[in-house]
Amino acid sequence: MNYTSLLEEARKALALAFEELREFHKDKEPLRLRDACEKGWLAVVLATDALLVELGFEKPKSYAERRALLRELEKKLPKVVELGLRDRFGARGYYLHILGYHEGLLIEEEIVEELEKVKKYVEDIEKVLAEAKY
Repeated sequence: MNYTSLLEEARKALALAFEELREFHKDKEPLRLRDACEKGWLAVVLATDALLVELGFEKPKSYAERRALLRELEKKLPKVVELGLRDRFGARGYYLHILGYHEGLLIEEEIVEELEKVKKYVEDIEKVLAEAKY
């Protein structure tokens, strides 16, 4: 799988996360909020993998490996540090995956905020990749 298809999947996962929120408005099914969180987290994972693969790393196999590779990338690419990608990756993992999905503690408003942060994360990765090509 190449980075372009990983980014496409990331965008699709994010769109589906927002769709879960729209469906929640209709049926008030609380599991939709958890599903929105997990789809948002998946978008972060896929976008991170796209970044790492495109910039010469093997596709990571775990959360820990992604964090370690982002740290390595920070040493090579100051823009990654400037954008705080590793910290943002960790924050979205905690809020979306742990608090939102596993514990079900995020309210709808918080989930919307988190998904907007995911959108910005994906966009920032797209910018880093665009700049890296020149």
